[in-house]
Amino acid sequence: MNIPALVLDLAAGISALLYLLYLWLQLRNISNDSFTKHQVAALIVPAIVVHLIYASLLFRVSDGYSLTIWSSAVAVTWVAVVTTFYLHLSQGFRVLALIVVPITIVILVLSNILSPLQESPISDPGVFVHVMLSLFAYGILALAAIQAVAILVLHRSLKKHDSTTFIQLMPPLQTVESTSMQLLWLGTALLTLSITTGFTLLWQTLQNENYWLHMGLAVSCWAIYLALLCGQLWFGWRGQISARLSVSAFCVLFLGYMGLSIVFDYGT
Repeated sequence: MNIPALVLDLAAGISALLYLLYLWLQLRNISNDSFTKHQVAALIVPAIVVHLIYASLLFRVSDGYSLTIWSSAVAVTWVAVVTTFYLHLSQGFRVLALIVVPITIVILVLSNILSPLQESPISDPGVFVHVMLSLFAYGILALAAIQAVAILVLHRSLKKHDSTTFIQLMPPLQTVESTSMQLLWLGTALLTLSITTGFTLLWQTLQNENYWLHMGLAVSCWAIYLALLCGQLWFGWRGQISARLSVSAFCVLFLGYMGLSIVFDYGT
C-alpha cells in the first residue's frame, strides 16, 4: 500500500504544528504556569493521535513494514512524548516536556523532508513486534537518560546554590530520582523482552555479522542496565552514580541501534 505523499505531509505537519503551539504557550507562561492541565491535554492529545497516525503510515508498505531510521525515530519520539506528558500531567514535569517536544518537532520535520536511499521491509509480524518492543524500550530509556542528565545538573546546582529557571521548573530532587528509577525498570523490562524475541525470531538472520554486532551491543547495554538496577536494590545506588551509569548505558544503546540503522539506510 503506497501512502500518498500529501497524506504524510499533512500528518507530519499537523502534529508538528500542534507540538509547536504547545511549546510556544509553555514558553510564554514559563514563569507562572498558567497553562492548565486541561489546556495541555486538549492540545497534546490531538498531537499525539496525529503523530501515531503518521508513524503508522511510515511503517506500512505494500510488502510488509518499513524499518528506516526515520520511521524508527518517529516511533521512539512518540513513545517519549506519551510518557513525558503522562509525567507532565500527573507529576508536573514541565521541563521534561520542554526538552522532548523540540526534539520531536525536529524529528517530524526531518522525517518528512529526508528519505533513506533504501528501505528494510519486514514481512514477518513477529519480527515487527520485536522491532516495536525495541523502539518502545528506546523511547523509555531515552527519557531515563534525560532524567539522569537532569539529576546531574540538579546536584551540581544545589552544590553551587544556583537558582536558575531550569531548577525552578524541576520537581524536588527526590521525585526526579524516583521517576528516573521507574523509567529504568520499565525500559529494562521492555529491553529484556526485545532481546528475548530478537534471539527467538531472528536466529537465522543473526548469522549476518552486522546483526551479531547489533545484538551484542544490545546485550551489553542490557547488562549495564541490569547491573544498575541490581546496584539500586542491593547497594542503594542513587544520585550521580546511578545517573552516570544510565547515560552511559543509553549511549551504548544508541550506538547499537541508531548507528547501524544509519549504516543500513544510507550505506555509509
